[in-house]
Amino acid sequence: MARLLDMQGVSKAFLGVEVLSDVALTLGRGEVLGVVGENGAGKSTLMKILAGVHRPDAGTIRLDGVAFEPHSPRDALAAGIKVVHQELSLFPDRTVAENIFAGVLPRTPVGTISRRRLMRDTQVVLKRVGLEIAPNARIRTLSLAQRQLVEIGRALSQKARIIVMDEPTATLTGHEVTFLMATIKALKSDGVGIIFISHHLDEVFAICDRIAVMRDGRSVEDRPTLDWTEATMVQAMVNRPIDKFVPKQSIALGAVMLDVKDLASKGRFSGVSFEVRAGEIYGLAGLVGAGRTEVLKTIFGVLPLTSGNIEVAGEPYRPQSPRSSLRQGVVLTPEDRKLEGLVLPFSIRRNLAMSTLNALSRWGVLSARAIGILADKSIRSLRIRTSSADQEVRRLSGGNQQKVVLARAISVGPRVFMLDEPTRGVDVGAKVEVYTLIGDLAAKGAAILIVSSDLLELLGLCDRIGVLRAGRFAGEVSREEFSQDRIMSLAAIG
Repeated sequence: MARLLDMQGVSKAFLGVEVLSDVALTLGRGEVLGVVGENGAGKSTLMKILAGVHRPDAGTIRLDGVAFEPHSPRDALAAGIKVVHQELSLFPDRTVAENIFAGVLPRTPVGTISRRRLMRDTQVVLKRVGLEIAPNARIRTLSLAQRQLVEIGRALSQKARIIVMDEPTATLTGHEVTFLMATIKALKSDGVGIIFISHHLDEVFAICDRIAVMRDGRSVEDRPTLDWTEATMVQAMVNRPIDKFVPKQSIALGAVMLDVKDLASKGRFSGVSFEVRAGEIYGLAGLVGAGRTEVLKTIFGVLPLTSGNIEVAGEPYRPQSPRSSLRQGVVLTPEDRKLEGLVLPFSIRRNLAMSTLNALSRWGVLSARAIGILADKSIRSLRIRTSSADQEVRRLSGGNQQKVVLARAISVGPRVFMLDEPTRGVDVGAKVEVYTLIGDLAAKGAAILIVSSDLLELLGLCDRIGVLRAGRFAGEVSREEFSQDRIMSLAAIG
């Protein structure tokens, strides 16, 4: 296979802190290269060097055997290198067609924009990425998944030699992922080189010809996909064997801490009953739309409770609002941490203080000292990787953002700890740390109720798993009976 890209000895430091050291990466024409590693492994920095955003301190880059030294993103674009970022760069008030062909709009002989050619060419691109939308639709009217595919379509329209896809499936449905995979295969046949960055290892195995692992800013291993297994890849990424991936503690269970009987929220779910003991990790499984998140939000007072009874530590509990739930020791970490769990422009310090303002105040005035103590303790105990407590949360990796969400919940001192998709968008190494935190909370006597779409995660963490199907409680499985087939049978058949 002809070598399209060759990066050798690439190193980079910021403010004296080395983030890349002697990294090597190669890509063949018509090849899909998977690049995997924990958040902070250096993947994004390496791609920004290729895209001309940063200049390396050392190392060489060659395209088709010719030295390549991009001084700006414009240089990379001119060389046929296109990057599809997680954070989209579309113009929200412009149409789909105008975004796809921004800067290269088709013209008539007299120099005006050819609307007919623009619509026709846009339809061709949309078909390639499997999008059934109007070319003149405004970007702001599209879903996040649709915007992601428009971004990919823009890269395709510009006749790229190399396309870097950074977490391209993070917001896509299964149907949309299927179209994306088909698009990637078509690009391969056209000789385009693809660099595919993802935390979803199943997708990496499915689409990539070769997989390179990075750890701590260095190249670790680079092998053909067939030479990898999930176990060897995880060990290369986090430097620990996969059997320690979900650390399950042996904890003596206490009294019933959360008792839910015949719970219902009209139009969402009904007839849901289960109990969770002190020290127990109880999972809720089910297909998308089964009502798992809605159960948690009802217990927390976000959604209305239509009927049923709840007891917390043997006392009647009627959720009125999230604030009243927090006062009673019931806490929820939401599924979408960026939308519902964090104020991204705020510092770590300010985010951590938001759930315990009364405890951090005296005579109605917030204590800067108390907030500082809470922040320092949380950063230290949860090993949040940050420059300081004053760093904006949006500047943190996904795993560290999730730790801030967990730290804020822990600061309430909850008796019942509800976690909705606690490791979504979190890399492999950070997942292990989150699992350990959950186990530590259970060991201290909290009742843990966890919703996760990752069935292996539930099987590894939980003592019991309740299964929801179409808004009804379909059954419960004890740890001794755990199996993927048993749970999926309940979720799909009831």
